[in-house]
Amino acid sequence: MTNTPNTGLSAQIALDLDAQIGEVHDHLYGANLEHIGRSIYQGHWSEILRNRKFLGHDKMFVGLSEGLSHQNPSYGVVLPWEAMEPHYDNVLCVHDNSTFYTGTQSQRITIRRADGLAHGVKQDGVVVRSGQSYTVQVVLKGIGQDVEVALADQVWTIPGVADEWRQYQTELTIDDASDNAVFSISHKTEGSLWIGCASVMLSGQLDGHRRDVVDVLREWGPTFLRWPGGNFASAYHWERGIGDRDRRPGYLDPAWSLWEPNDVGTDEFMTLCRHVGTEPILTINMGTGTPDEAARWVEYCNGSQATPMGKLRAANGHPEPYGVKTWFVGNEQFGNWQVGTCDAETYASRYLAFSKAMLAADATLDLIGVGAPTDLYGHWNELVLKDTGGHLKKLSVHYYSIRTEKWTTPPPADQLYWPKVASAHEVCQMLDRTWEIVQAYANPAPPIAFDEWNTYVAAKSPDFFEDYGVADGLYTGALMNACLQRADWIKMSASFNLINVMGNYRVTPTEVWKTPSTLVLELFTRFRGPVSVGCTADCPTVATPAAGTLPAYDDVPLIDAAATYNPERGILYLSVVNRDPLRVGAITLTGVNRNGTGRIYRVTGSGPQALNTEADPRAVVIEEEEWPADASLLELPPHTVAMVEFEIGVAND
Repeated sequence: MTNTPNTGLSAQIALDLDAQIGEVHDHLYGANLEHIGRSIYQGHWSEILRNRKFLGHDKMFVGLSEGLSHQNPSYGVVLPWEAMEPHYDNVLCVHDNSTFYTGTQSQRITIRRADGLAHGVKQDGVVVRSGQSYTVQVVLKGIGQDVEVALADQVWTIPGVADEWRQYQTELTIDDASDNAVFSISHKTEGSLWIGCASVMLSGQLDGHRRDVVDVLREWGPTFLRWPGGNFASAYHWERGIGDRDRRPGYLDPAWSLWEPNDVGTDEFMTLCRHVGTEPILTINMGTGTPDEAARWVEYCNGSQATPMGKLRAANGHPEPYGVKTWFVGNEQFGNWQVGTCDAETYASRYLAFSKAMLAADATLDLIGVGAPTDLYGHWNELVLKDTGGHLKKLSVHYYSIRTEKWTTPPPADQLYWPKVASAHEVCQMLDRTWEIVQAYANPAPPIAFDEWNTYVAAKSPDFFEDYGVADGLYTGALMNACLQRADWIKMSASFNLINVMGNYRVTPTEVWKTPSTLVLELFTRFRGPVSVGCTADCPTVATPAAGTLPAYDDVPLIDAAATYNPERGILYLSVVNRDPLRVGAITLTGVNRNGTGRIYRVTGSGPQALNTEADPRAVVIEEEEWPADASLLELPPHTVAMVEFEIGVAND
């Protein structure tokens, strides 16, 4: 159909309270939090230094390759650090693999001939704010020399650094703000100084988590966070990520080829969940891990202090069990991108071994197995369901829409409006086909956990940023409606990812703002009843173009809706999506009578391409208004997701 500006879009939504679809599970409103890009570090974690443990390599050459005069002045200094006052004859910089504090490497600065200058390492691009205090900590080993640590306009002198590893800590308050401040560690004395690690964290934060980020996360309040991945989980050994953070070895993560400092582990994640008020859900390592390792993790999280791992947790400062009840047994093990990829029969065998060990540690666990969309990947679902023989209690499904992220140049945003809003239409078809297969090969059929979803257009390593706008909010609204319309067999939903990396939230060193998708999820999470009820929309449809992996469609409904009901309060929550970019939806409700004035909460922007940015973080917002009791129509502006809350009376004849 062709859209005509300012022409009304008439539709009818039929509600049926007697047609109860199923219980609306709390787990429908979650998100992933994976160790990738700037999701954790430079995301919610308040560390402002990069590569604080001096992991990895230096930059050897000035040019592209070796030559007699091509050695980089900062040779021997681990990136992104640089040498301070480099001098090839007077100073030797070494990434020292013989003397180190953590992992297998430290940073050494050896002054061979003292020349009166301070030599050391520095890191620029540090963002600091006037009046803000920062907790600065360094782990050093020296020869008794004085060491100078500088952050922006503040200098801290450490006298007589010991000849054994020691931690030194102070607090510095910045006078002048800077977006490109320098942090440095230096000395002037002939001899060697070793830096085991360094840290600069915002003071006054929430156990290391940024207070401003946590405050905004609370405004949505995702019902759970799934951690530590995703692909990252398939090579994550949890025991390396507990205890003294400075002592935890960093490593090169094989999933994303990114250096992992290991500062945020199990205890830090649990603390984040406590501050946000959300349930922690964990994914075990089935790539390089073992059943015993997974069982120890269960015991660390849930065991009493009488158990070995519970005792260790208490020794790490957390005496009470975390009570983590939901666990994913692996992640996308069918994929050749996954650490520890395997065939379906092998996965089923390993699932049984892992689940047996984990349930022996805590028999109350809710375990979720790896599934796939429809019958992809060598009939994965069929074979896994058959070979697990009823022991698989929930099946995980991941699906990303459009998938042009590998194109050199992604499609322009103005060409993606219709594909994005049509993506949830494809998701519905995928979910229904997947459920048919699950029912065919398992009795009883395990419910589906739709625990990774999003549009995937332009996100590329290492940051994986996407500019999510109004169209993505419409996709999110229709996708959540799809889950509610299938609440009898979809028991979990989680967007990917919480922060920065295809993120619900975008975070810079000083700011945090929400995408339209986040605002939509806020509405669905805050306004919901315990049961999903019958809700069908009769409306015009539109033909939408293909894009990336998304096919063209002839009949995408312009109005999409779902409803949940609270029978104790007599409140109905109607979620409605108007996909039309130009026309106001004029919607008639049937099947119920309204009692009194209702309320309408709308996510909308100035146009179909609107999005929130650091410069304009409120271009798309939640608007609220009354829905008068005598209004015969529900009017919904173009390109809008709305949650309508109202009391109901006796149904119409």
